[in-house]
Amino acid sequence: MRPSGKRQVAGQATTARATSASTTPEVVETRSNPFTAIADYIRGVISEMRKVIWPTGREMVTYSIVVLVFLVLMTALVAGVDYVTGLGVRWVFGV
Repeated sequence: MRPSGKRQVAGQATTARATSASTTPEVVETRSNPFTAIADYIRGVISEMRKVIWPTGREMVTYSIVVLVFLVLMTALVAGVDYVTGLGVRWVFGV
């Protein structure tokens, strides 16, 4: 599924609040059966997962390569800082 393409109409504020005709607070329905609540939650999760735009195989390969390269670079950086710090400690304490 792809985004619907709906966008904000020009000139409308993004922070406008909807006004309610009633001033009484909404009453939240409580369920007596916890299994019904769990089933509703799972249905909601499945519904939201269907809305997700999943990456293609090529995008996943690209993202994985980027993550691995970043991981190697950060590991090298930390190892380098550790090595230089070790040299500094040996120099200061004459070990």
